[in-house]
Amino acid sequence: MTTIGINLLVYMQELNNGTAQSALLPTIAGHGVTLAEVRREYIKDDAEFDRIRETAEANGLDLFYSVPESLTIGGAANPGFEGFLDEAVRMGVRNVKFNQGDVKDVDAAVIAAIDGAAGARGLTLTIENDQTPENGTLACTAASLAHIHEVGGAIGYTFDLGNWFWRGEDADAAFAQLLTDITVFHLKNVNGATDRAALSTTMLQDGVIDWRTMLPQLAPSVPVFMEFPIPADRVAEQVALVRQAVA
Repeated sequence: MTTIGINLLVYMQELNNGTAQSALLPTIAGHGVTLAEVRREYIKDDAEFDRIRETAEANGLDLFYSVPESLTIGGAANPGFEGFLDEAVRMGVRNVKFNQGDVKDVDAAVIAAIDGAAGARGLTLTIENDQTPENGTLACTAASLAHIHEVGGAIGYTFDLGNWFWRGEDADAAFAQLLTDITVFHLKNVNGATDRAALSTTMLQDGVIDWRTMLPQLAPSVPVFMEFPIPADRVAEQVALVRQAVA
C-alpha cells in the first residue's frame, strides 16, 4: 500500500509568512497522512528541531528531512554531513534527502563511510534530481545511481517528477529509465511552458504530466510526497486525487 506524505513546501505561503514548520504538522496530520517532509531551509532557530520532534510524535507523524546541500563535494562527504544527520536524529527523522553533488565520481570508501554514518544513526539517505545543471540532468542522475550500485552503496533515490522540466528533460523517459531505482517519489505537475521563466507548478489535475499512470507502477514501499505550493483550502482536494491514483 503506497503511503502518501506532504512536504512542507505545500505550505510555502504560510512558511514565507513566518509560520514555523512545527506549527503546520498538526494540519498535515489532519489530512489523514502519516508522513511529513521537513525542509531545512525553513528551520529558523535551534529550538525548532525539538518542537518538530515533539509535535510529530504528538500527531503520529513519521518525518523525512530535506537538506538543500550536496551529499558530496570535491570527492568527499559534505563538510556539514554529520551535523545534518545529527539534526535528523534530534527530530526523530527516518530519511534524509540531499542533492547528489559529485557522488558519481567519489571513491567507494567515501560512499561506505556515508552509509556507515547514516546506519549508525538509524537513518536512510536519498539523493535527488533537482533543478540545477549540476544535479538535475538524467545523465548525471543515472551515473550517480549506477556508481552507488556498483560500489554496493545503500543510498536511495528521490525521484522529483516536475524537476525534469526545469532541465528540459523528458519526465516520462526519466521515469521509465529510473523506475527501479526510486525509493521516494516527489509528486508535482507543471504547466509545460518551454520558456523556463514561464514554467511553473500547477494543481495536479491541471498540468501536462500524466502522473496518474506513474504512481501505480511504483513499488508499494515507495512513499509519494506532494511537493509543490498549494493554497490551504485546496490541500484536501489534492490529497484526495493522490489517494484515488494509488488506491
